[in-house]
Amino acid sequence: MDLLYIFLLLVIFALALWTWKLQMDKVEGVREAAALEREKEECLKMGEGLAEYNEKVQEKKEKIMAQILEMAKGGAKVSNREVAKKLGVARTSALRYLDELEKQGKLKQVGKTGVSVIYTLA
Repeated sequence: MDLLYIFLLLVIFALALWTWKLQMDKVEGVREAAALEREKEECLKMGEGLAEYNEKVQEKKEKIMAQILEMAKGGAKVSNREVAKKLGVARTSALRYLDELEKQGKLKQVGKTGVSVIYTLA
């Protein structure tokens, strides 16, 4: 009888943990959608002329990439999620910035794919 109670408690705990994980995933999805919407609105507000728009986009990109390099200073390891969260950009945008810095030889990717990928100064 005691084993049955222990088993039921474990099942209840597992269900609670699973529910919490689903809620955290939902919150992250909402945050990601909001970041994408902000980026979309920024793009619309950036300017009417193509040259002006491109200049502002380049300035924003350089500013964000400088912030990423600042995050990686001192041997710190940064991840895609961390960059997206701290800089308020979508994870896809953060990944593009990290890839660009890697191509420029400023960052080095550690790991192949997934959440285990981190970046350090090259």
